[in-house]
Amino acid sequence: MSRLLLAAFAAVLMLCPPPAPAQAQAPPPPPGIEAGDAQAPVPRAIDAADLSAYVDGLVESAMRRDGIAGVTVAVVDREGPLLLRGYGIAAQAPQRAVDPAGTLFRIGSVSKTFTSLLALELVDEGRLDLDAPANDYLPEALRLPDDGLPPVLVRHLFTHTAGFEDSALGHLFVDRADAVPSLEDYLARHRPRRVRAPGKVAVYSNYSLGLLGAIVARARGAAFEELAERRLFAPLGMRLTTFREPLATGDARRAGAALEGRWSQGYLRQGGGFAPQHFEYIAHVAPAGSASSTADDMGRYLRMLLRGGELDGARVLAPSAHARLFGPSLFRNAPQTGGFSYGFFDWNLGATRVLAHGGSTGWFHSMLMLAPEEGVGIFVSTNTDTGRGLATQLPARVLERYFERARAPAARAAAVDTARFAGSYTGMRRNYTSAEKVFTGTTIDVEAAGDGVLVASGGGQARRLLAEGGLVFREAEGAGRVVFREDGQGRIIGFHDSAGHDSFERTRPWRGKPALVLALALAGAVSLLVLAGGWLRRDRRDKAGPPARRAAFWMYVSALAWLGFCAGLLWYAKCATGDPELVFYRYPGALLTVLLWSVPLLYLLVLVDAWHLGAAWRARGWGPGRRLRHVLAVLVWVAAAVALWDWNLVGWKL
Repeated sequence: MSRLLLAAFAAVLMLCPPPAPAQAQAPPPPPGIEAGDAQAPVPRAIDAADLSAYVDGLVESAMRRDGIAGVTVAVVDREGPLLLRGYGIAAQAPQRAVDPAGTLFRIGSVSKTFTSLLALELVDEGRLDLDAPANDYLPEALRLPDDGLPPVLVRHLFTHTAGFEDSALGHLFVDRADAVPSLEDYLARHRPRRVRAPGKVAVYSNYSLGLLGAIVARARGAAFEELAERRLFAPLGMRLTTFREPLATGDARRAGAALEGRWSQGYLRQGGGFAPQHFEYIAHVAPAGSASSTADDMGRYLRMLLRGGELDGARVLAPSAHARLFGPSLFRNAPQTGGFSYGFFDWNLGATRVLAHGGSTGWFHSMLMLAPEEGVGIFVSTNTDTGRGLATQLPARVLERYFERARAPAARAAAVDTARFAGSYTGMRRNYTSAEKVFTGTTIDVEAAGDGVLVASGGGQARRLLAEGGLVFREAEGAGRVVFREDGQGRIIGFHDSAGHDSFERTRPWRGKPALVLALALAGAVSLLVLAGGWLRRDRRDKAGPPARRAAFWMYVSALAWLGFCAGLLWYAKCATGDPELVFYRYPGALLTVLLWSVPLLYLLVLVDAWHLGAAWRARGWGPGRRLRHVLAVLVWVAAAVALWDWNLVGWKL
């Protein structure tokens, strides 16, 4: 699959934090700074000159290696900025350099930390009960239906444990300023199905944070964008941070004139250069990811969090709310994996606790990381599709360089039989009930590579996992831990990822995407062979009786239908690979819609062919070879039909 289409899928799975280390249960955090000593001088944790040289080297090397147009970075401690730097370009025509104090980068799911802090305030004030049903706080149009599962609680929205499937294609991003629905309309129209009981496992959900934002707006009686400005951005002096976008004139969410010309362009690395991309509109699900900001503003945000909720005399978070944020995690999939703490991922780097969140759109990749015990916060954002690696790695690299506690000790594999862990695993962050199923879900192939060593491959990358004992494995080149799961009979059925925002289920070979591709490829090949055989026999008189000739006739009709369907799918795949926006913005599109609504005809033809199998098998004028080929062709089409059903590739499941 081309990098163009991979970029599109990365974006529609959006706002998704880049993979990052997540380890053992965090130690109790130090108390926040009290208002009375907020201005007390604190020794600088990092030498600014050395930091500047180090970060310059990291960023400039990555920009050359990966082809990144622009980067913005902030590193701060409680006293102020240690580094504010812009690298490369924000626009080409006319050329505009990245300004860390003036260039707006799209920060994707880092937006969720703002939303969660606004909701945390309500929890701290007693106006929002973590253990109350979310429906108690939602307007009628947004209330979740009673679908036989326990109710979704408010805490489940904070921790991504509501049990929603993932749905994104064709609606999570919009490419026209005049076609962006309201938050309420979007949440009502694009509600994903609940596919598991709430509170059981954390699986990342943009929809959950959209609902949480709607709850906050309703409780405060104000539009979400206005609320964020009034309660967070204005008090913090974050004058260039906004959930607003350059929408159509008359839209109440439209960004003001003060922000015009400040957004960085998003870029696709292509042909040795940078192809500018159009603006990605996310205002319809703003609480989950529409925010834009500068490195300077994000540095102020980090300093407020490091200073106990106060900055420059303005208290944004009450001490009690700040204590909740820095207290124990609200949820972890396993004690050794990352957890959730009011909108932040709760991870460990070595022995250092960090609160973090990443975010990605199609072209921008960002990471925010806060190390409370070390008193340092880091923010980085890139404006090119190739910038994910730099955004993911830079904050951890900085902390590991300057704080020994953040460095993971050398790992050695324990003596564990790894054969039982080998297999193919599919992420639970996927669609289950619609045709989106085939486009979503990360697949990881795990292979045993010696005593106590596994190799996990997926997404074009591979990592070695070293056994620590039991069901826990640690990354050989990092400190992240994955924890496998077993059933009552001791069989491995899945694993929790290290970051804590997804869990993987073991996939049987016949249920994976390769099996779907194989089934459709065989269906197309068999159809071609059937038609070729008919053409070669066109001048021969068929000595079989009428029932067998009818079986042959319907066989040729089925072959034409299956060949046309498979050719159509190949054409769609070619178009989607060359133009990822076909899936990104215009899903399902006319071609895929026609193809999937033709599937019922294929099912009908399969039934007709199956009905005529007896006549074909008893045909006296056919040799054993032809009878066997006829039966095998029908069986191949039956297998392909089952695969299409299993993957929801049928019109009414679009």
